[in-house]
Amino acid sequence: MGIGTSTALPELQEIHVSAGDDESFQPAPLPIDADGFIVALSIDQPEEILKFFEKHGAVVVANVLTDEQCERSVDDVWHFLQEMFNPDIRRDQPETWSYKWPSFSKMGILGNDRWLYPQACDNRQNPNIYKVFQTLFGEHELIVNITRAGLMRPTKNIYFSSRNQIEDRENWKTISDWLHLDMNPLTGRATTYGFEHVAEGHFEHSKDPLCTQNQSTNNGMRKRKLQAILALDDCREEDGGFHAVPGFQNYIATWTKQNQQLCLDTNQGGDPTTVQIPIDDPIR
Repeated sequence: MGIGTSTALPELQEIHVSAGDDESFQPAPLPIDADGFIVALSIDQPEEILKFFEKHGAVVVANVLTDEQCERSVDDVWHFLQEMFNPDIRRDQPETWSYKWPSFSKMGILGNDRWLYPQACDNRQNPNIYKVFQTLFGEHELIVNITRAGLMRPTKNIYFSSRNQIEDRENWKTISDWLHLDMNPLTGRATTYGFEHVAEGHFEHSKDPLCTQNQSTNNGMRKRKLQAILALDDCREEDGGFHAVPGFQNYIATWTKQNQQLCLDTNQGGDPTTVQIPIDDPIR
């Protein structure tokens, strides 16, 4: 996606960008508002967005979609479920939320199929979303990739109309330990579920992954790899959701050196772009 514009952007070099070489991990807790949500910024606050992101490694931007766009997006998710997995799934009937429910549901992801529906495609080229990414990259020329959809089923006090009963479904609960990087910080290989600057280029395969540290297009700690979760409804604490580690950007170079073998093993594995964080890792 390339959108021509003359809007001035904050210069990245004017704002401290961590080298990622802190000796130990120091969390950077996200500030919470009076309603219990992470403090969100406005689309019209680019400098504040960038400063917040540099400090915490994550940022929430509110109201990038209209209510109508959110509703159409949610409708598309349910159409996707019906067309790709089970035509008998009904949005208002929890009784239908088990049979042929897509894989990866324990991660909150609806299968490994791409969510190529009208509103989903509109969202990927939404000017507000693009504006956030161009602010974080400090660049106008960006490439957007396709995406997946996520939906978390409730686990407590679910009303089943066919039985006129309220029941729990613990087996619908998502796992809590799926903490991972969608890029390999040693080699720079990244998943396609994100934005890239057009000058970044594709990963150049090498039999010696360590040599990629000297290639500007491949170094995961030199080039920004950004993703976003587009929340279509309020994300309450009891609903579960995305797990980030604020402050990790200040420690990533140290972490990578300490976990070099893990990164190398991942690079040689079936999914070289997803590095699983060990269960006993102190960043958890």
